[in-house]
Amino acid sequence: MADRGNRGNRGRGGDRGGGGSRGRGSDRGDYGGGRGRGGYDRGDYGGGRGRGSDRGDYGGGRGRGSDRGDYGGGRGRGSDRGDYGGGRGRGGYDRGGGGYRGGFSGSRGDGRGRGRGGGGGGFGRRDDSPGKSKVFSYNGVVTAPDAEITQLENQVVKRQSSALTSITSQMAGLSVKGKGGRGGGKAGGTTQPPTMNDRLPARPAFGSVGRPVVLWANYFKINIKSDTFFKYTMDVKKLAAPKQDSKKGGKAGSKGAGSTGQPKEIKGRELYFVIKAALAKLLEQDKTFVAATEFKDQLITLKKINLVENPMVIEVPKDEGSDITDTYTVQFHGPNEVQVGNMKEYLTSMTDGPDGSEATVFPRFPDAVDAVNVILGHGPRSDINKSAAIGKSRFFPLDSNKVIEELTQNWRALTAARGYFQSARMATGRMLLNANVTHGVFRISGRMAEIFDNLDIRVAPKNDYQAMRKLRSFGKFLPKARVWVNFKLANGQSVRRSKAVRGLATWSDVTRKGRNTDKPPKFDANYEYAGPKNVQFWLNSDKGGRYVTVFDYYKQKYGVQLKDYPLLDLGTEQKPFTYFPAEMVELQPGQSIKATLTMDETTAMLDFACRSPYSNALSISTASRQVLGLDDPSLDKFGVSIEKQLLTVQGRVLKAPVVSYHSPDGKRKAVDVVPLNGSWNMRSVRVIKPGKKIERWSWVNILTKSHARPVEKDIVLRYGEFLSSMGIAINKIPMDAPKEAIDLNDPQGPTLEGVFQWLQKNDIQLFVIILSEKDSTGLYSRIKQLGDCTFGIHTSCVVARSFGKGSPAYFANVGLKINLKAGGVNHKLREEFSILKDGKAMIVGYDVTHPTNMPINKDNEPPSLVGFVSSIDKDLGQWPALAWEQTSKKEMLSDKLIDAFATRLDTWSKHNGGRYPENIIIYRDGVSEGQFSQVLDQELPCIREACRKKYSPQFQPKLTIVVSVKRHQTRFYPTSADDMSRSGNTLNGTVVDRGVTQARYWDFFLTAHEALQGTARPAHYTVLLDEIFRTSFKEKATDELERLTHELCYLFGRATKAVSICPPAYYADIVCERARAHRPEWYAVSDTESVTTGAGGGGSGGTAGRQVHVNLRDSMYYI
Repeated sequence: MADRGNRGNRGRGGDRGGGGSRGRGSDRGDYGGGRGRGGYDRGDYGGGRGRGSDRGDYGGGRGRGSDRGDYGGGRGRGSDRGDYGGGRGRGGYDRGGGGYRGGFSGSRGDGRGRGRGGGGGGFGRRDDSPGKSKVFSYNGVVTAPDAEITQLENQVVKRQSSALTSITSQMAGLSVKGKGGRGGGKAGGTTQPPTMNDRLPARPAFGSVGRPVVLWANYFKINIKSDTFFKYTMDVKKLAAPKQDSKKGGKAGSKGAGSTGQPKEIKGRELYFVIKAALAKLLEQDKTFVAATEFKDQLITLKKINLVENPMVIEVPKDEGSDITDTYTVQFHGPNEVQVGNMKEYLTSMTDGPDGSEATVFPRFPDAVDAVNVILGHGPRSDINKSAAIGKSRFFPLDSNKVIEELTQNWRALTAARGYFQSARMATGRMLLNANVTHGVFRISGRMAEIFDNLDIRVAPKNDYQAMRKLRSFGKFLPKARVWVNFKLANGQSVRRSKAVRGLATWSDVTRKGRNTDKPPKFDANYEYAGPKNVQFWLNSDKGGRYVTVFDYYKQKYGVQLKDYPLLDLGTEQKPFTYFPAEMVELQPGQSIKATLTMDETTAMLDFACRSPYSNALSISTASRQVLGLDDPSLDKFGVSIEKQLLTVQGRVLKAPVVSYHSPDGKRKAVDVVPLNGSWNMRSVRVIKPGKKIERWSWVNILTKSHARPVEKDIVLRYGEFLSSMGIAINKIPMDAPKEAIDLNDPQGPTLEGVFQWLQKNDIQLFVIILSEKDSTGLYSRIKQLGDCTFGIHTSCVVARSFGKGSPAYFANVGLKINLKAGGVNHKLREEFSILKDGKAMIVGYDVTHPTNMPINKDNEPPSLVGFVSSIDKDLGQWPALAWEQTSKKEMLSDKLIDAFATRLDTWSKHNGGRYPENIIIYRDGVSEGQFSQVLDQELPCIREACRKKYSPQFQPKLTIVVSVKRHQTRFYPTSADDMSRSGNTLNGTVVDRGVTQARYWDFFLTAHEALQGTARPAHYTVLLDEIFRTSFKEKATDELERLTHELCYLFGRATKAVSICPPAYYADIVCERARAHRPEWYAVSDTESVTTGAGGGGSGGTAGRQVHVNLRDSMYYI
């Protein structure tokens, strides 16, 4: 099974990229920022470029503009452009991941470079995706998949298939019959619970449909000789400094001079140095001591430790480079034996124990896998000056191997870096190391004076708005940054100390906090940000002291003439206003940061991260081994070794389905379109089913920048004509609004609320908003909140620059969305799914999004948001939605799911003659492997209860739950040019269900889409519950589920191409994103420099202002 990562990434919330706290684990990207929007209602019709799709999972802007299709066979640029996500950062699903720019030797990457801007080093030449047409191999040799593993997989599945056949034959008498539910509607299901193991069902078979291919996988085999490790946990405390008696003898009960004080918990770099000192002390006591740690609380050893002292007392320098020390205690607990031998035995059998008691235990052997991960991660964590460890699985080189790209387009102190991910995973017959290229956002590093020079930052008076903007932007990410400070002591000795930055020295900070300070600094009132000449501090002297400027102090004492750089405040809360000149300060490297990237930074980050599959495979097979220490001799001490070559696995390429539209002659005749390379065009066809006719619609230009030119009415009239020609039921002539353009910067002009009131008064069904620029101020959120929630009017936002060209490409793709909003169906598949063709099955998708990378008040945390969609008929063209709030950062759904699910059953029933579905297939998006059992224990009972409310007790529906995951680190690369796409990726329709999976469980990787750039990220599907496929299709169950999931990817309504994850999960994700837009007071943080910024609140407050209006419920308002 994939996607588990290490234990820290198994549903403990961790390591979604050094930030994020989604609570799902599963190694979900690095740490970047928010969820940005990108996109709007745009599209590509006749050869448009479709930029935005498949752009990565990076977190600095969710960037949904993807999957816009190609109405006329366009290019659809932008697939799979990165893998540096955080927060949630899905990038609009069909954005793949893992595509990065550069190679290991030569080109951009992974070697020495020329240095730049303060970050220095590690650049190399720009890699224009070399290897796009190259096939990765080891000196031209492609090894065959391990025959012994293939044989073992076949044996395991044959045993499971035989058991399934026996059970299903016993169940053959169970029938689906009778009436159930309310209102006399029919319901299906079994007359008694199935007796087979439906929870975490055993894989019934490997898939057999499709053309066989052999692929590289980004996995190395791990060999482990040892059968037992010992695990200790460590509890580290810092002893407070002794509390001295007061001059008057102190209060009763005060501690004397020799008191040890109260212990305090520590973390971060401080904890790292304490544990490092403790290990050194243990090695002094026993020269044969072998241990590994993650430098937090775990210690893995080969033998039990003879602890001479426990707790152990450790002395560590107070500041790095300081002679003053602090005292700590390290308490060791344990050991617990870690039985690696039992895990190895299980991998060769894949049995659930003699009594089957372990059948629903998942994940298996977590302690053993964790121990292996600690051992593998110890090397790259051991030297913080050589490598920056982010979370539990990501490592970024800081030495000559570093590869970086400055993100200073908006003068912010950020840089992008390339690193490597690693995680030990169980697979059939062997342990594997999943290794991948990854990217992340860091604070910039280097000498501060050089950084200021490169960014052209100087102090300037308050009325210099451009300079003030630069200073504000740069200072945003300085607080808490670690720096080196070079200065001289009173005795003339030059020293270097590690300090934390409070920020740039500002007049506002002194004004706000200096009132209670004796002799605070004096600022030049014309300057907000101080330079050496603009601030004076109190200097004590034999003559009683005086105020002196920083400039004069350094000139007089050191003979140094400081330049006009901003000063840095290295003080503390207790001792603020400690100012140092930039010439003495150096930002330390390797400091990750959670950051919501601006649009310019996003573009630069995606460009940096986009690399060909060949380049990535080459980097993983070479540079990653050095950065991750995979050939480090220290691993031998644990009996662990990593094989030299990537694995090959067996895959299959599934055939694309044929899609159907209507002919343009008005005769409602079906026209078949055959996809090519996962996409198709709509030339000479019309939508398969128009929605409810839009009789009354209107439009307006919204001007948000000076000198913006509004789109003329003639373009809008052409747009109406075009929509009608597509087969969309709409009045060709719109109703004119009171004004064709409104300027939101004009205080005397109309307001958005006023415009919507006019729309409501005139019964407008659709409102087209022409934006003068791509929104980065929260305007989009405001429009959607007013339209979706307050007034109940469908809205379509377009960008003037594109819409004003009158391009059929743009018109058509926006038109696809409008037809869906109106209840129509754009296309369907020619061949119906066997499980759906009798009209007795419903498909459901749901997801949860969490607040990330935003200022959070712990007393009023933003809620997590649930997005829920369901089908209404066998055409699978309409997916009405629900969205609701739940406890912040909680992944598992609450009992609100009961009523929500029940309403979806009613909606399905309304469109199916009063009947309720007999089969319900659920795609649950985004949970980690560590949360699989929680889905079954917490969410499944709610679904059952909802069904009990609608069906009669004797006839309950059958359920299948499939978890879909996109944010994982598994990648596949072609081994032959015949099996390679134009971008060097695996072909669309490639499925892999063996080689890197566990045969015991039912899961598969599917690359349904064609990644046009970067490295394709397959979606990973795991069956948690099955009451449908094995009983209905028996030995063909695997092929049927893979076919259903694959062909669903061709039914994403707003695109003319296959998307990378099936629409139920994709739509649910979009619903979550729209729910965020409905809550701008939380999710559109006020920051004019940020992608996700905007005016908070404003308008209808409270719950009513965030619930979708009754007019739009049961519609695809979110599309």
